[in-house]
Amino acid sequence: MERTLAELNKTPGVIGSFVVAADGIIVASDFTTELNDEMMGALTSSIINSTEKATKKMGQGELVSFIVETDRNKLFFNSTRSGFLVCVAQPDANLGLIRVEMRAASERLNNLGIGV
Repeated sequence: MERTLAELNKTPGVIGSFVVAADGIIVASDFTTELNDEMMGALTSSIINSTEKATKKMGQGELVSFIVETDRNKLFFNSTRSGFLVCVAQPDANLGLIRVEMRAASERLNNLGIGV
């Protein structure tokens, strides 16, 4: 998992990434700065749960991915078997490139342990 996050973090503009389980526990993380795992896990879990509830109530199906843009950063969320892969990027980061890299990283995470 850590290797997949390290690869994702090589994408230009990416600050760091982590995987958060449905219960808000950070499963793995790779950040250049100190990350308060407990707080980040709880807050991102809240964002994910609220977005999932909203999309279901709107009849839009299962949540696969979404992006939150703020004046300071962009947050990318992709569903995986282990929870959600979350990537934090600079505001001028290339959305398309990071979305492609997030999908690839999510696939690698989903394939971990298969055939072992």
